[in-house]
Amino acid sequence: MFKKTTLDNGLRIITAPMQGTNTVTILVLCGTGSDYESREINGISHFLEHMFFKGTKNRPTPDEIKHELDSMGSISNAFTSHEITGYHIKAAKTYLDQSLDLLADIYNNSLLTEGEIERERQVIIEEMHKDRDTPTLYIWWVWERLLYGDQPAGRDVIGEEKVIRGLARDDFVNYFHHQYVAGDTAVVVAGNFDEEKTFQKIKELFSGIRHDAPFRKKAEYREPDAERIALEYKETDQTHIALGFHGYDAFHEKRYAADVLATLLGGSWSARMWDRIREKLGLAYTVWTSHESYSNRGQLVTYAGVDHKNVEKTIQAALEEYKKITQELVSEEELKRVKNYIRGTTLIGLEQSNAVASFVGTEEMITGKPMTAEEVFAKIDGVTAEDIREVSRELMRPEKLHLAMIGPCKDKEMFQKILGAF
Repeated sequence: MFKKTTLDNGLRIITAPMQGTNTVTILVLCGTGSDYESREINGISHFLEHMFFKGTKNRPTPDEIKHELDSMGSISNAFTSHEITGYHIKAAKTYLDQSLDLLADIYNNSLLTEGEIERERQVIIEEMHKDRDTPTLYIWWVWERLLYGDQPAGRDVIGEEKVIRGLARDDFVNYFHHQYVAGDTAVVVAGNFDEEKTFQKIKELFSGIRHDAPFRKKAEYREPDAERIALEYKETDQTHIALGFHGYDAFHEKRYAADVLATLLGGSWSARMWDRIREKLGLAYTVWTSHESYSNRGQLVTYAGVDHKNVEKTIQAALEEYKKITQELVSEEELKRVKNYIRGTTLIGLEQSNAVASFVGTEEMITGKPMTAEEVFAKIDGVTAEDIREVSRELMRPEKLHLAMIGPCKDKEMFQKILGAF
């Protein structure tokens, strides 16, 4: 269970007390990310995330922040996505107040000095190069560019090197002051803590957040009439395949049916893609399917990493599984197994305070209506075999099929023929 309170300035406080743990997680979320960026500043949300650990008014140097985090024995990090930027600390419950004070300080008082910006600029570029050299990461950049085209949804969260090199301190200051405002902020605390005392502490520490409306609004999303195939040539040991369709956004009434569909296809050891491509055909070590929902779009996609000579076989097998699910009703036994799998793995994950904070906080930032685990399970339990077939037929249309690949292949025509036969 959790409690959500919205203060007069728009700041949201979510508390989720947990029994049987000695830890507490504080997650501070801002409703901004690459979806809010123009091409000229693409990557600034992620760059700014890095800068929050480079010194504040109360902790002027990066060393002070790092040493304080280490002295608590904490696990800390930050992340940036298309729609959300987050900062979190997980520590022993005795460090709750100190963790809150540190996060409030970096969120309110980061210095954003010229010297630290210049030092971190190359770090960002090296992170970019590292990710582009890691096909299991880079395939998703290629996939989203293909699926969403030339709009913020299709641009890389980390940005482009030319833009990163050109961002000035004024760009960061303006973005910070106009995006990091109370109405776009949520503070989530999960774990072992006194709920009322913690609530009052958050009010005190975060009272100084700017109250203005955020300057940059999310770009209006359009489903593009984009290319269906993207081949990224690279001399890799495997070919990395992302094959799928547009999905449902987080507000769609069929979102949870699509989640069950994805789990049934590729979410577990007994899932269909795993069973067919790995167990029966022996084509891949890693293969899975997921359905991901943003506030204004979604995607249903299967990933596999395979030997170059097995690319065609793998795509054919995946397409056959896609087609099969649109034609035949799922058995009640298989559907029950999938639902039990979702429930079980979710509950196991939610034994940790950081997972609870993320579970509640992410949904809050995307929809504004976080749910308990039992409310989510009720949505899952309500999905029928007919729902699965209906959703699969709605999403898995031939004209909406997309294929992104990284590997030593340039023959787009061959794959156009394969997709054309779906």
